[in-house]
Amino acid sequence: MTILLGVDTGGTYTDAVLIRDDTDVIASAKSLTTRADLALGIGSAVWAVLAEADVAPGEIALA
Repeated sequence: MTILLGVDTGGTYTDAVLIRDDTDVIASAKSLTTRADLALGIGSAVWAVLAEADVAPGEIALA
């Protein structure tokens, strides 16, 4: 089972999604985009999607 992480930083929200085996969306999350420091919004969305799916960071094969 391969788990992929996708992140999209937009003007208002930053979205994160976990996809299993290239086809199945197993979790998604969003946080506010933090324009002063994009890493904060990205980190928040990534931690939220990992928590929703109960996936450890080490299980991510590709981001």
